[in-house]
Amino acid sequence: MDYLPILRRGHKGALVLDSASTAREQIHRLADLYRQDPEGVGDMLIQIADLRDLAECERHLGGLGHAEPVRDGIVGELLNDIGGAEIHLDHRGTHRALMQARDLAHQALDIAEAAHRRADELTVQTALARQVREERRKPTRLVVVTRWE
Repeated sequence: MDYLPILRRGHKGALVLDSASTAREQIHRLADLYRQDPEGVGDMLIQIADLRDLAECERHLGGLGHAEPVRDGIVGELLNDIGGAEIHLDHRGTHRALMQARDLAHQALDIAEAAHRRADELTVQTALARQVREERRKPTRLVVVTRWE
C-alpha cells in the first residue's frame, strides 16, 4: 500500500486525517479475496460481526469473556490476507524528514542557549539595578569630624 493519509480541512476548519485512499485499496483487495473464496471470507465476516455483538454483551457484564480477543485475531488474520494495515514509508523521505527534524532540534537548542544567556544577563542587570536602588534609598549619614588638640 503506497497511499498515505491526506491532511485536509473539515467542517468549520477542523483538521481531518483522511485515509480513504488506503481504505479503498483494502476494500478492493477484500473484494478480490472474496471472489477467490466467497464462503471462507463470508464466514469470517459473519464471525467478526457475531463476535462484535458478543463482545459488547461481555463488556456490559464487566469485561468477562473472550470474544474480543478472538474477534481481533480474526480481523488481524483478514487484514494480513488483504495486505495489512501498515503504511511503509520510503526510507529516502524518512531520512530527509529525520535530517530536517535534527536540524530543527539543533536550531531549537541554539535558541534555548541564547535565551538562557540573555536570562542570566538580565538577572545580573536586575540585581545590579536593585543594589543601586537600595543604595539610593539609604539615608545619607552625616559624619561629624571634630579635632582634639
